[in-house]
Amino acid sequence: MSTLRLLNFSTHPGDLRIFADDWEQARRFLDHWEFDGFELYPVGKYPWGKIPSGLVKSLHLRFFVILRQGWKGEAAELERVFGDTTTAAAFYGDHDTRRAISETYRQQLDLARELGCETVVFHPAHCELEYVRDWNFPWHWRKTFDLCAEVLNEALSRSAWNGCLLLENLWWPGSFRLKEPAAEYDYLRSRIEHTDCGIVLDTGHLLNRDGGFDDEKEAIAWLLGEVAGWPADLRQAIRALHLTCSLSGAYIRTSRTRPADPLPDQSFGSRLSKARGHVSQIDRHNPFTDPDIGKLFRLLEPRQTVFEFSFADRPSWEKKIMSQKEALRTYLW
Repeated sequence: MSTLRLLNFSTHPGDLRIFADDWEQARRFLDHWEFDGFELYPVGKYPWGKIPSGLVKSLHLRFFVILRQGWKGEAAELERVFGDTTTAAAFYGDHDTRRAISETYRQQLDLARELGCETVVFHPAHCELEYVRDWNFPWHWRKTFDLCAEVLNEALSRSAWNGCLLLENLWWPGSFRLKEPAAEYDYLRSRIEHTDCGIVLDTGHLLNRDGGFDDEKEAIAWLLGEVAGWPADLRQAIRALHLTCSLSGAYIRTSRTRPADPLPDQSFGSRLSKARGHVSQIDRHNPFTDPDIGKLFRLLEPRQTVFEFSFADRPSWEKKIMSQKEALRTYLW
């Protein structure tokens, strides 16, 4: 089938060390594993001109996990969540938190244009740390989508980038999780003032949505059945895949019923670090190894397929690439 084969990468120092910050090494890596480019998550104030043209096909926009407080800029809410305005300013990038969010996205959209990216990825989600363990988010996804559309519309109006905006599912209630797939996408799409939009389906996030799985074959069977039941026009809106396996059912079940450690006396940084550790146990970013995953391509015709993995070094990354590539040998190579 015709799909761009991409790998996830970032400008985090740990990722850059893999290729000694040498993008020609990165190009050779892609060629060796038979991939067409990267989906890049931009981190920090990197000298973007170092990246050769055509190497980055998609840009993953920053995920401001705690979005509402920063966008609304309400001092009392910022202090409640972050403890003080200085910590909030550090998180968003400026004491004017709304401007910081808008400017971050404007700059990243402009970067996508400079790099020649066909797509950008955005998480329509809002999360607060006190709910990440029990998943009892006390707001409806419509409220989140109204917020996200407002953010996107302002940033898009300030940038000349004009590619395809891809909306990525997560598993948190109150966010874009494809639990009511057609209703969610239609509502969100109707509020975004951008002509070219679509969905990037993250398979690991979808597997986590209803409590997770422990067995890969069972997980794939459920995934195929779930996607097959979606309306044809919704499946056609899936322009990209984040193809990643997350078998974290046992952890999800245990963590949702186990009381969380008390947090009120801890700094925001400590609470955020604990939340990130918890999320990494849910969202494993591992490869599929069962060839049955290839049947997903009988249901979908994505323009991009991203092998989205977590990795600490080149050998662990290559092992995951090799495992999933072998599982998909008949379908993508």
